Amino acid sequence: MMRQFFCFTAIVFGVACGFTINPACAATGAGSLSVYDLSVLPAFSGIVSQYIPSPSGGVTGILLDNGTEVLVSPDVAWSLPKIVKPGEKVTGTGLRGKTLPLIRAFAISGPHGRSAEDTGITMPQHSPEMITGPDIVVHGPVWVRLYDIQGTLCGVVLKDHTVVKIPPGAAARIASWLTPGAIIFAAGPGTSGELGVSINAHEIGPDSQKLISLAAEDAPPPGPPPGSPGYDIISAAEAH
Repeated sequence: MMRQFFCFTAIVFGVACGFTINPACAATGAGSLSVYDLSVLPAFSGIVSQYIPSPSGGVTGILLDNGTEVLVSPDVAWSLPKIVKPGEKVTGTGLRGKTLPLIRAFAISGPHGRSAEDTGITMPQHSPEMITGPDIVVHGPVWVRLYDIQGTLCGVVLKDHTVVKIPPGAAARIASWLTPGAIIFAAGPGTSGELGVSINAHEIGPDSQKLISLAAEDAPPPGPPPGSPGYDIISAAEAH
């Protein structure tokens, strides 16, 4: 009963970007059917231009050839490469952004009889990614902007299909650099594979000589410097 209550609470109030998701509240895949009637949601269709790869691997959604970003839950995202390929037609049901080229898809189908849908009405809640490894350096003209589930600017897709993820706070400050057609240079850890290239940018700029550093917004604040009076004090422990 308590699990049902928390699942219901998450359905009503769980709208955010960058959280983990409880598989007990949402599971998808071919053959998994929702208890909700998803057919009443607005339908959409389009040609898949590319996957939206995650810097840590896998995908977080798809991008249609008209520049529309299709967001899905993590469970559905892992099914996408089996459901539809770039260049193929995809159909589904979901909620469209009022003004942004954004769709939150709850059910999605490809041209070969495969489909997936959310078994609960949940938001895409992809976990914050701590990525290590050598930087990948990318540059080129911006094709489209990327948004999170709340409609906050959080990256771009370049015309060569490279995905550049940017902390939302930083993206807001450099929004003028992220307009379609603008040239950007960026570097950061990420992944490059058959699903595409995607990085978490920690440096970005309009050219290679004007790069600025981007701090991770979920990083803990720096503590006192070594040798200072507070260096060996753990504040949480001092409170007890």
